[in-house]
Amino acid sequence: MKTRSPAERHARISEIAHSIWESEGRPSGQSLRHWCMAEKLVLAEERHAAQRNEKQHAGKKSTE
Repeated sequence: MKTRSPAERHARISEIAHSIWESEGRPSGQSLRHWCMAEKLVLAEERHAAQRNEKQHAGKKSTE
């Protein structure tokens, strides 16, 4: 996975926050909490992707 642009990251956070909001029954007054939860999930996605890329690159170097 390539690095997300700020606009792509914002869109992904928004998408996840909306999903959380819907899954909780669309409560009002919880948007900041949903946004923060979504930010944490996106950061975890990005960390996981970076670790996966590091492992792939390390595997290629060891076979060269």
